[in-house]
Amino acid sequence: MSSATIRVLIADDSPFVRRAFRRILGQEPTLEVVGEASDGEQALALCRELSPQVLLLDLGMPVLDGLGVLERLRREKPEIAVVVVSAAAQRGAEVTLLALEAGAFDFVDKAAVKLMELHELGGELIAKIKAAGERERFPAQARPAPRGAFGRPEVVVVGASTGGPPALLLLLSKLPASLSAPVAVVQHIPASFVGALAGRIAQATSRKVRVAERALPLDEGTISFCSGGRDLAVHRFRDGLTLLPRNPEPGAPHVPSVDALFRSAAEVCGSRAWGVLLTGMGRDGAEGLLAIRKAGGLTVAQDETTSTVYGMPKVARELGAAFAVLSLHEIPGYLAGAVGGELEAITGA
Repeated sequence: MSSATIRVLIADDSPFVRRAFRRILGQEPTLEVVGEASDGEQALALCRELSPQVLLLDLGMPVLDGLGVLERLRREKPEIAVVVVSAAAQRGAEVTLLALEAGAFDFVDKAAVKLMELHELGGELIAKIKAAGERERFPAQARPAPRGAFGRPEVVVVGASTGGPPALLLLLSKLPASLSAPVAVVQHIPASFVGALAGRIAQATSRKVRVAERALPLDEGTISFCSGGRDLAVHRFRDGLTLLPRNPEPGAPHVPSVDALFRSAAEVCGSRAWGVLLTGMGRDGAEGLLAIRKAGGLTVAQDETTSTVYGMPKVARELGAAFAVLSLHEIPGYLAGAVGGELEAITGA
């Protein structure tokens, strides 16, 4: 067995699903299924006994449900990464978001396919388990850089992927009242989960939160999420800004695209566009953040230590796209200080 093998425990109350997942994971030589659990208490016992690196966890478990398992694991075995298996029905989406807030690394929507076609989830399942098992945390060093002054923004655009829902909850719930500019958000998440995510954010903030399924004016104090299957773009219409859903470019690697939103903000608002790029795999948003910085707008990337996956913000830092690289908890206060003020750039070493 290779030292790079990732040990996985499968926890699901359905024997059929457990067999299907075991067959799927058995096709990947870097993954080893070390055990199976049919209820939450058994999953915890096997976690203690077998010390898997990744727990594939059904949220609807008997005896102790998935949220209960997550809460206990966070206390007892926080080193185990959890990929939850969920369904996109309204309650399922809400519970999935709670699981992510409770520390789950990522999720797979098993309702995206028919029960007899679970094998179609193979690529996504393997990729997310490998990302969870291979994650590493290294504190990022920061160093001072030249200072800059920024005017009050017309729009703040935010992008996130893996680990994004809990990061967005913290960021958007703590935005300072002094920052009244409209906020537009792209989160890589299945379309059926967007409404639940927007609803969860709405519970935590006094701002108006909506899903942009059609053209919407970018009013002050609003937070707009991109609906699934389309990109979002900022347009100037007469004297105001409009958020316009549009069809993605052919062959686009991510739909919705963080880059598409960020670039449109840079083109339309110039130095009065601010961009924030949060945790996520890949590089979506890095080029768009660079476009905002080149236009003179404030750009912030989440740091390595607080990112669930240091992919998108890492590429942004490497491109020189981020004026500041900050921990998630620092970003709201930094934005507050930026409103009409002069800031010191903080760029990761």
